[in-house]
Amino acid sequence: MNGKSIENIELNKNLTETISTDIEKLGKILNFKKYRPIKVKFKYVFIDNSGKNERMSIPGPSDHYLEALLEFDSITFVEMNDFEKNLEWIEQNHKREEFDFDWLTLNVKKELENSRPNYNGHPDFFFGTGANGKSWYLNNKILIKKETN
Repeated sequence: MNGKSIENIELNKNLTETISTDIEKLGKILNFKKYRPIKVKFKYVFIDNSGKNERMSIPGPSDHYLEALLEFDSITFVEMNDFEKNLEWIEQNHKREEFDFDWLTLNVKKELENSRPNYNGHPDFFFGTGANGKSWYLNNKILIKKETN
């Protein structure tokens, strides 16, 4: 991931898929007020069920899915980990395979593969995804997964 914003948007009737490295765009989906990453890459899928297309005769709620890689400087990451260590929370039983996003680089995939085998993931403490957010911590990186339920 370099400093340039990479964006790939696909439209298919009611489906929009975006892959981007634009921190500002991701900041509209996640809350970066307390902890702002230095680099991001994410895939965002939006399914418009509003009935504004020919596919639907009865509108319903729209759905969205987010997969994100957030990279932090080491000072910020240590601060985040220190906060998390003082919390009482139940392990989430996330599986690392859930975070093996198809668009990750081989280095990040390898780091995920070699992450602690008994680690069960975190809830999202920082970015405002609520009960729909899942996190997996790597070295100065957090993988986030969020979906509508």
